Amino acid sequence: MPEKIKKAGISITNQNQNPKQDHKYNQESGPDGNSGSGCLFVCSTPIGNLDDCSFRLIKTLTDVDYIIAEDTRTIRKLLTRFKISKPARKIISYQDYSSPTKIEFIIEKLNRGGNLALVSESGIPSIQDPGYKIVNAAIDEGIHVTFIPGPNAALSALVLSGLPTDNFLFVGFLPKTEIKRKEKIEEVAYLPYTLIFYESPVRLEKLLGELLGVFSDRKACVAREITKLYEETIRGRLSEILAEIKSRKVKGEMVLVVEGYKKELIKNYSEGDIKKEFSKLMSQNIPKKAALKIVMSRYDIDRQTLYNISTKI
Repeated sequence: MPEKIKKAGISITNQNQNPKQDHKYNQESGPDGNSGSGCLFVCSTPIGNLDDCSFRLIKTLTDVDYIIAEDTRTIRKLLTRFKISKPARKIISYQDYSSPTKIEFIIEKLNRGGNLALVSESGIPSIQDPGYKIVNAAIDEGIHVTFIPGPNAALSALVLSGLPTDNFLFVGFLPKTEIKRKEKIEEVAYLPYTLIFYESPVRLEKLLGELLGVFSDRKACVAREITKLYEETIRGRLSEILAEIKSRKVKGEMVLVVEGYKKELIKNYSEGDIKKEFSKLMSQNIPKKAALKIVMSRYDIDRQTLYNISTKI
């Protein structure tokens, strides 16, 4: 019997499903005790190979009343492959640029007792896609949300990289503007976590060059076309991978995994970079002597050169 507990600003939902019924919900009481409410199924779909569909995913897509899809063409291919019949009116298109009224429409369907499946173009919905807005709206309405697990490109690439997996950070796509890209790269540069980036093949060479300049020559891995026919994994130092990418044209979906910070000294820098770093530390009320030590711990620079630059600020 579903139970929803609210206390001190938090919401706890317990959904005890009958294994024989699987995800068939009581349309009279609703999964959270709300009269007539349905359930939102957040469904992971294959990232390239349709054989990665789980039995539970196929059953869920067959049984739900509506499917919310980022790309209706992609979900149609999956439905056709597994002979799941869903008329066009049962598939709701939703993208990042969709109007707020589209979410209201979806929530109305759920409140009226409909069970809906949320899918992205590939992989897990809400990871670097607009699905989180629908999940958040459903939670706010007290609608039960459950998850159908499955493939994910970021985690697959992390495992294939051979880099440490005990601590990692998903960075995703970097901002497109130069200033914001640089700020983001600098923000994660000194984190001791394995970093996971998404990037398009046309911008991969640029990203590798940017990271090499700030991160120094760390271990990295590019995983391309994971689970597809031309799957490829390129491992090595950032400089080695950059040289390989420059030597040929690469296509497909890319995930770049980079080793975390290990106190390596930055060798490629300008006087302006040192001034900026030093000014940032001083603005945080760090004493000049301590700031000089911090900069020296990060850059391959001698004490006299650093002192001379600091006198110009």
